[in-house]
Amino acid sequence: MIITLLATIIVIGVLVFVHELGHFLAAKRAGVKVEIFSFGFGPKLLGMTFGETEYRISLIPLGGYVKLYGEHPEILPSVAEPERAFAFKSPFQKTFIVIAGPLANFIFAFIAFFFVFSIMGKTYTPPVVGEVLKDSPAEKAGLMRGDRILELNGKKIKAFEDLLLEMRKDENLREIELKVKRGEEILTFRINPMLMEGSNIFGKKTQIPVIGIRATSELVHEKVDPLTALYLSAKKVYDFTALTFLAIYKLISGELPFSTLGGPITIGKFAGDSARLGFFAFVSFMALLSINLGVLNLLPLPMLDGGHIVIFAIEAVRRKPLSLKTQELIFKIGLIIIIVLSIAVFYNDILRLVKGWKLQ
Repeated sequence: MIITLLATIIVIGVLVFVHELGHFLAAKRAGVKVEIFSFGFGPKLLGMTFGETEYRISLIPLGGYVKLYGEHPEILPSVAEPERAFAFKSPFQKTFIVIAGPLANFIFAFIAFFFVFSIMGKTYTPPVVGEVLKDSPAEKAGLMRGDRILELNGKKIKAFEDLLLEMRKDENLREIELKVKRGEEILTFRINPMLMEGSNIFGKKTQIPVIGIRATSELVHEKVDPLTALYLSAKKVYDFTALTFLAIYKLISGELPFSTLGGPITIGKFAGDSARLGFFAFVSFMALLSINLGVLNLLPLPMLDGGHIVIFAIEAVRRKPLSLKTQELIFKIGLIIIIVLSIAVFYNDILRLVKGWKLQ
């Protein structure tokens, strides 16, 4: 439980802090006065003022916040330095400041992945059969422990994970052809997978094709050069960003049930699990969650960064800001949406705990 709690504080604290740091640096670059930059929320514990900004450490270490001068519509009439106020900047400058938060999350993820790939290299499970389940399609076809899988339906297989992903691409898979190396022999097997209930990559319950084999416990760490590490890091960020957008689309279309979403308790559980797997697993989890945070903040919902960007785009087209009354209405609607979503994901978390999750 202590490991889970500490891991949760570190993950949420670091990622939200990185997000707010992006806003902070962009605001400074755009000439906007930053009144407060706080690590943590709630009551101030410590505070020091450097230049025009008060830097705080606050009581609740789950992130941070940036208070920009002239940011809130209700104080605009009393702004004494309009040239330093956020609200009086051009739509382009405001978009730059707002989008810098999610961008910082993507940059953090890239750096984290590069760190892992540079030190650990590519880590994967070799495509070697560790166990053949009794009465399974694999056993009936003649697969044996120690067989190294070379190809699946003509596609080269380098890792056991590749085999699983290829098979799960087609839920209606009826027959596969495996090319296998056994000793010095190259053998070919035709296997009819059986369908079992499982979860796809989005957590949705579905029927998945299996042949009844398990991997070995061996892990391969393949060292890579710096250029390859850069490429793998960029690809990892791109792939998971695309996957997150796809998941959001499936949620909106109803293909993915809302019950698959998780809140802080879910994040805490996975943070604790990854921390127990080791430092590099924990860093990789932080990188994936950072991408998730960046994508979610780009959604065009009021109160989120994406919602602000939509408003700035409207301002650019109209060539004048929205009225204060309209802005206040939009932010109130956004606040209601965020509260409802927060309650819903927290409800999902509670259900998972009731059904047997344990936070160790």
